[in-house]
Amino acid sequence: MPRAENIRIAKNTVIIYIRMAVTILVGLITSRLVLQALGATDVGIYSVVGSTVAMVTFITSSMTATTVRFMNFELGKPDGNPNRVFNICHVVHIGGALVLLVLLETIGLWYINTYLNVPPGRESDAMFVFQVSTLVACLGIANVPFQGLFTVHEKFSVTATVDIANALVKLGLVLLLLFYKGNGLRMYALMMSATTFISFIVYHAMGRRRWREIVRWRPVREKGAYKEILAFNNYNLLSSAAIVGRSQGSNMLINFFFGTTVNAAYFYAGTVQNYVNQFIANFDTASAPQITQNISAGNPKRSIELAARVGRLCMLLFLLLLAPLWCELDFLLRLWLGEGIPPGTEILCRCTLLVAAVSSTSAGLTQLISAYGHIKWYKIELSVLFLLCLPAGFILFKHGAPAHSIILCFVGADVLNRIIQLILLHFQEGLKLKDFLKETYLRPGIVALTMIVYIFAYKAIGPTTIAARLIGIAVTLIACAAAIYLIGLRSDERETVNRHLAGIFKKK
Repeated sequence: MPRAENIRIAKNTVIIYIRMAVTILVGLITSRLVLQALGATDVGIYSVVGSTVAMVTFITSSMTATTVRFMNFELGKPDGNPNRVFNICHVVHIGGALVLLVLLETIGLWYINTYLNVPPGRESDAMFVFQVSTLVACLGIANVPFQGLFTVHEKFSVTATVDIANALVKLGLVLLLLFYKGNGLRMYALMMSATTFISFIVYHAMGRRRWREIVRWRPVREKGAYKEILAFNNYNLLSSAAIVGRSQGSNMLINFFFGTTVNAAYFYAGTVQNYVNQFIANFDTASAPQITQNISAGNPKRSIELAARVGRLCMLLFLLLLAPLWCELDFLLRLWLGEGIPPGTEILCRCTLLVAAVSSTSAGLTQLISAYGHIKWYKIELSVLFLLCLPAGFILFKHGAPAHSIILCFVGADVLNRIIQLILLHFQEGLKLKDFLKETYLRPGIVALTMIVYIFAYKAIGPTTIAARLIGIAVTLIACAAAIYLIGLRSDERETVNRHLAGIFKKK
């Protein structure tokens, strides 16, 4: 059984990484074209207005985690009733969409009209983007239960196809935007909402066709049936609000102190971080069903083993991406964004990469915490630490600190959060800390130290020509891959890699 689970996770991971490779490549091209079509000022307006909406779309992310967790848990039970859980989640999501609409049309409107810092004469454009983004956010919430079905049933090929198609549609629309002579910002907002609407229709239609019995509408009238899911969701809601509040609140603080041009730089730094996070989150996502379903089936030992392996492999994958990025970030940014790159983008990107590095240490761990279900104190401590970053950033900015200083606050908060999570797992669930730390973090830690030495040596050489830098990126990838193979992987994993490579060369 464990071998079958490992194979399934591996297959799902390959599918997800194919999706990621295509969507990131298309996304990078799209981002550059958007900058050319709109300019830094309009990108900054779109970013900061989107931040206002995202401040309350934490409802979506918290509900996604709740729905996927309870559907996975129900599928892991021998006598589970997924239709009942789906209908409860569906009702909760409809209620969440209504709450989101009220929040955006009251608090969101108040912020837009009172505090948003946009160039004179662009207020109506900002309001248009806000209303379109509100519609997109509400559709996103309504889509969660149906999209979640594909995750819990491990149909990652379907979600990969939809995401790739969406990315290609966005690219096509942005190419058209280059030739549009009207209000480019408004047209871009409409284009992005169109892709969300298409996803909404596709997931609803396919979900109803594939799992007719699960999605069949059977109202659950007992109030007690909603209690456990709502309690779990409320703590997820708290942490999601803190995560989004920290991310988007910092965007608003930067807007208040530095203006929309720095917002544009922060937007592209955030884009880099999101792509890097996808690199590690995809493997984490592929393992979630097995970690949760083993807990519900009464096999926590297997879940802990999976969480430790997933965490270690995700950190190693992250290092494989981080090393060449860190060595040649300035060169890659110019290659990506061209000469119109907003000032300060590089330093903001380096800081967000540090945040992503700490975030990679949560892989497997977050899924394990969610699977156990005792999330109260994890969510409370995370929320407190993350939200404290905002007043800390305000004080720093007030005293003349640069824009990237708030991101360094994120790094400190994330490190402390990880330490507390491990301690809570030890006392609440009996996790053997020494064994888990050794299995999960030791090998990636040694690889990281090795690559730090390599980066210092690389910077000392300092290649300057385009050819030398491209060769340097390739050499860095090879050096990091070698360190991962020799140090990061266990002997049985190296044997698996050797067998696969031998099979590939035999076919050739």
